[in-house]
Amino acid sequence: MLRTRILTALVLGPIVLAFALFGEPWLAILIGLIAFLALTEVIALLDAAGFEPPQVLALVAGVALTAAGLVVANAASVGGLLSELLRVTQRPGLVTITMVAAVLLLGAVGFTRSEARAGFVTWAMTSFGIAYVGLLLPFVDLVGHLGPPGGSAASAVGGLGLRSGSAWLLLLVLVVWGYDTGAYLTGRWLGRRRLIDHISPSKTVEGLAGGLVAATVAAGIGAWFIGLAPWEPLVIGPLVGLAAQAGDLAESMLKRAAGRKDSGFLIPGHGGMLDRVDSFLFAAPVLAGYALLVAGRSV
Repeated sequence: MLRTRILTALVLGPIVLAFALFGEPWLAILIGLIAFLALTEVIALLDAAGFEPPQVLALVAGVALTAAGLVVANAASVGGLLSELLRVTQRPGLVTITMVAAVLLLGAVGFTRSEARAGFVTWAMTSFGIAYVGLLLPFVDLVGHLGPPGGSAASAVGGLGLRSGSAWLLLLVLVVWGYDTGAYLTGRWLGRRRLIDHISPSKTVEGLAGGLVAATVAAGIGAWFIGLAPWEPLVIGPLVGLAAQAGDLAESMLKRAAGRKDSGFLIPGHGGMLDRVDSFLFAAPVLAGYALLVAGRSV
């Protein structure tokens, strides 16, 4: 199992890092593809859990929501019809309008169920499913658009002079992968006390501690790429590491409800696409929030 995980990571790691360095439009294309695959897995899990999502409509709505988030993240570089769409939806926001439309359509589907409770559950859980991926995943793209005060995502920063957006993406990837690796190895070797047994029996308190240490070390490396103050990794590491763990537990809760061990079988040693990006779904918004609210970055 460990050997398979390592081999898969050695193949996927350079690909992910290359997209982070290439920037747009490749980053948005990658995130769009990941969102499509993750949405199919979420819908399948909701169906297996007995929530009866309208599968085609849910997939279309989730993809549309993801696309809206990606368009907003790339607002400075889009033109034509997309630029006009952003202009006319400026006040409520394109993402908000897309989510509202999806919720209304899914509510109408709920009317077709033979029993009111079943209709409400279908409506609520399908709305959750598209928001889970469609609202959260585009924050990864947003991280790739972070720039220094008075600069942009293309501004050179840090010890290597990387593009600011690429440097922040590398920080995100390093901290999440660092936490995941540290938690896995520490839990495997030293784990004794269960963390949240009813959701994920394999997670341990020792694994959590080891993951946070590894995440903080990784944050130190990532902070050098950006040029952050020496104290900031001590905040970013535990903060984003805890968010990554919460994202993993959230997906585990969904899989437990569906009676599944993995979200899919796409990636050897890692399960499905959702199994690979679950931590990023929580970690990316938290890092973006830190960058915008605490570190004074802009998009």
